[in-house]
Amino acid sequence: MGSYEPLFGSKLCWYLIDTSTVPVQRLTADAGSNVTLGCPGVNEHSLVQALEWSSHAKLVEYMSESTTVWKNRHRISLLADSFALHFHPVRAEDSGDYVCLVNSRPKPDAIVRLIVQDVPDPPGRPLIISFTSRSVNLSWAPSKDMHHSTITHYIIHVR
Repeated sequence: MGSYEPLFGSKLCWYLIDTSTVPVQRLTADAGSNVTLGCPGVNEHSLVQALEWSSHAKLVEYMSESTTVWKNRHRISLLADSFALHFHPVRAEDSGDYVCLVNSRPKPDAIVRLIVQDVPDPPGRPLIISFTSRSVNLSWAPSKDMHHSTITHYIIHVR
C-alpha cells in the first residue's frame, strides 16, 4: 500500500499524491538563516509556464510571468531565475515537506523535506527528588518542543 500526501491543488481543493515512489530530498537549516529550496526537475534549460510551490497549503504560484505569494509574503519569495522557494529568514514552524509542481504535472519529481533546527523549549520546572548536605538529586519534564534539535546537556544555576 502506498503513502499519500495531502496537498493544496491549483483548483482550490484538496487532492492526494501517491508519495511512495517520489524521492525525498532532505535539507536541514538553522532557524534565522536564509534558505533556498530548489525546485526538483527545474534547471536553467527548463521551459516553465506554470509552477506551484505547496506544503500544507499553496505558498507560491507562478503563471506566465506573474507570481503570487499566498503565505508569509514578508519572508517567502520565488526566485525568478531558478523558480526556487526562498525563505528570509526560515523559522522552526517552516519545517515540513515541500512540493514544486511544474507545468501542471500531476506528481513532483521529488519532495523537499525541510528541517529547521531552533533552540528547544525550556524543560519543566525542576523537582527535588532527594538531597544531602553535599548533593541534590533533581528531576524535570523534558521540553515540550525540541524544534528538531538535540539536547546534549543542561546547565543548572544555583542561587
